[in-house]
Amino acid sequence: MKNIIFLAVLTLISLELTAQEKVILDTDPSFDPDDVGCIAMLQTMATQGECNILAIINSTDQKESALCISSINYFYNRKAIPVGDYKGYAKKIHATENTYDYHIAKDYPRELMNWEDSHDGVKLYREILESAKDNSITVVIIGTMHNFYGLLQSGPDEYSDKTGLELVKNKVKLVATMGGNFLNNKGLDRTNWGGADALCSYTDWSCLREERNRMCRYVIENCPAPFMASGWENGNGDYHNANNGNVITGQGLKKLPKNHIVRKSYERHFEYRGGADDISRHSNDQCALHYAIRGESNNYTAYTNGKITLSKNGECLWDPNINRKQGHIQKNREDDAIAAEIEALMMGAVPDLDTSPPTAPKNIKFLEKDGAFNLQWEASTDPTKGSWVVAYNIYSDGQLIRQVYGTKFGAIAKSGKTVDYEIRALNASGTESEADVFSVKP
Repeated sequence: MKNIIFLAVLTLISLELTAQEKVILDTDPSFDPDDVGCIAMLQTMATQGECNILAIINSTDQKESALCISSINYFYNRKAIPVGDYKGYAKKIHATENTYDYHIAKDYPRELMNWEDSHDGVKLYREILESAKDNSITVVIIGTMHNFYGLLQSGPDEYSDKTGLELVKNKVKLVATMGGNFLNNKGLDRTNWGGADALCSYTDWSCLREERNRMCRYVIENCPAPFMASGWENGNGDYHNANNGNVITGQGLKKLPKNHIVRKSYERHFEYRGGADDISRHSNDQCALHYAIRGESNNYTAYTNGKITLSKNGECLWDPNINRKQGHIQKNREDDAIAAEIEALMMGAVPDLDTSPPTAPKNIKFLEKDGAFNLQWEASTDPTKGSWVVAYNIYSDGQLIRQVYGTKFGAIAKSGKTVDYEIRALNASGTESEADVFSVKP
């Protein structure tokens, strides 16, 4: 009987350890501080063992946005989390002084020194997904769809033989996004999905933006993974003749130290909007992230297995009678209760720097393909709670030649001489594992 109980306990522990969500966050920090609030929530949930943050990707056209993300990761002692950026804009611009990302990038240390050194967001998606287990990745999009649109349209490349559609179909467990409006199963999008013609007289920034609308419609119509939306009616439900209540967070951040990066982001945002005494705001992005990691819980009701339609004019419709694996959530609890849970996560303690190394990579294989050679290996693990592997450093004859975000390193040219390769796992704090060494003669 003792053995049975012991095995049962081990099973429960194993299930608990494997229950962590593997998350890629796609965000647009700069215009609203709730994106920083979401990153803080994610960092807190990672510390608590609820999720592993595989990458954070920016979708704005501002150079400082990616740098701001890097500063936040650094502040939470997880400087090695890769930062991606949408590289498809015709021109990248500098953030202005009345945006918080400008100040965070200027005033706080970071690992990413220059915007140009950020990873191409679409390629980072592809590299991470290629090595992931099937149906294992949760993608949370709280900005625009630029990067994910690019992913779905992408073809085979140096990271994967699969198209973006194939990678998402095989590897993504859930796409959770903030956008749309599904009060009574229909409504007008306010901005993330492109806004709506009918809202132009309401606020300028709610007015239709054709590019966002077009990209989002493509994603909704073509995404092969389950797709769940948290509409504007959840976080900010009192607008444009609607009355659905507001989930208000942010003021509690005043209890944090004055130089805390989340408090400072909120205060900088409001300084240019009339004053920073009151830094509370609605929590649209936070509701989407909250659901993506914790599910319905007591907070939300999920309406699943339907079809979302977004019109060119920004009208949203959810049809429960056509199963496209799409749906939306609605609040199932008092606004203040949801807000309290979200704000507690935004204010979570900064974890200590993890200096314990992950396990070394194992079973390196050297494979020939299309006239070139590739290294592959078994994924490393990190036994420390709140820590996980984010990358692998590849050394050739003792020199670092590449950092990769999967368990493959390819396109090694024939040289005719023996080369020693070392592969070391890197956890979120930047601590390296011991090396696995492989000598080859390509």
